[in-house]
Amino acid sequence: MAKKNIIEMLFLTAKDFNPPLYYFILHYWMKFFGSSEIALRSLSLIFFWANIYVVFLFLVNVFKMKQRKALLYLVLFIANPLLLYYASEARMYSMFAFLATLSCYAFFKKDNRLYLISTVAGLLTHYFMVLVVFSQFFFLLFNKKNTEYIKQKIIFISLLIFSPWIVFFLSQNKLQSSFWIEKPHLKDIFALLGIIYTGNESAFYPGELIVKIQNNVMYFSIVLFFITAIGIYLYIKKLSKKDRSRFQILFIWGIGISLAVGLFSFIKPLYFPRYLIFTTVGLLLLIIFIMEKLNIYLRAILFATLFILSFSYQKLQMEYRMKTDLRKVFKEIKMISGKNDLVYTDDLDFFTAKYYFNNDNVYIYGKSYKDIPPYNGKILIFKENVAGRLPIYPQKAFILKYNGEYTIQAFY
Repeated sequence: MAKKNIIEMLFLTAKDFNPPLYYFILHYWMKFFGSSEIALRSLSLIFFWANIYVVFLFLVNVFKMKQRKALLYLVLFIANPLLLYYASEARMYSMFAFLATLSCYAFFKKDNRLYLISTVAGLLTHYFMVLVVFSQFFFLLFNKKNTEYIKQKIIFISLLIFSPWIVFFLSQNKLQSSFWIEKPHLKDIFALLGIIYTGNESAFYPGELIVKIQNNVMYFSIVLFFITAIGIYLYIKKLSKKDRSRFQILFIWGIGISLAVGLFSFIKPLYFPRYLIFTTVGLLLLIIFIMEKLNIYLRAILFATLFILSFSYQKLQMEYRMKTDLRKVFKEIKMISGKNDLVYTDDLDFFTAKYYFNNDNVYIYGKSYKDIPPYNGKILIFKENVAGRLPIYPQKAFILKYNGEYTIQAFY
């Protein structure tokens, strides 16, 4: 998508599932730094660290922490499994998390200009940014006398600025009803806090549950539920009016949005952890806000527990969630393939294959064009990209499987 010119990108993203801003930025990023793996992934890494910096500003300027303590708490964000995972992927999620966090920071600091820029940019990065905006609006709606935050009219202005894109999107998009997310299971609600914290997706892939990771997520949920329960008790009994207000918005941001989307997903599946990556930041800030109200010993125990669980989860991800090294596979294929040989793959690995192999020699095999779902980037796939039969020898086809194995076939 980012290889297209700006006008093409506008029309293509309007027919696809994501707004255009990330692709615009990546487009010019590639012009300056090229399209190597390091170049493409480093853009997300920059947004990851930008997000960490905004969190630091949150802790220092909103929570009024000393810088030394704020830096210590940043360890939880830097080691967070979900934030760190997408810090190295060439996708919009790190950028989305950064813009959502920046919007919430501006919301707290009553910075109108920063709020408008970050919120509109967030809306043009991922459509789930709407949830951030609506949560802020509903908080203000039920706290009309509270003047410590951004005013409602600024939220309306940001939505008004974004509205031309929505009109254009609706004029171009047929709004396909098919989607790949499965309905959640009731037991997943009990693991919700752990899922928000880790971004664990194994519960959303039926038949691929990984017991050790699931257990780790449940341990996270127990610890996080304990901290949240303490926070609710403090909210009811002890917090000042100002702290009660902060607890409300952090609870809505960190838990409320995910809970609402999760419950709605029993009717229409929408909940998927990576789409709600911004709530992970909110949950961490909520947990830190609560821990700061506790005695130093309990705080130290909870901090250490969260860090150890994060380290354990990362270790499990490295063991069980390692992706197939397709770069190595295609390096091998290039060494033994002829100039006119082809690569046949499925629609999920089609763009990866095009990245590593000759663009013109990659085809989707074993599926008709009409059977390719729109959410697999179909807007960038054409009928001529689908192969219905094997090539005639001496031309050969390297038929790639999802696990990186391949066979070499041809008609004789």
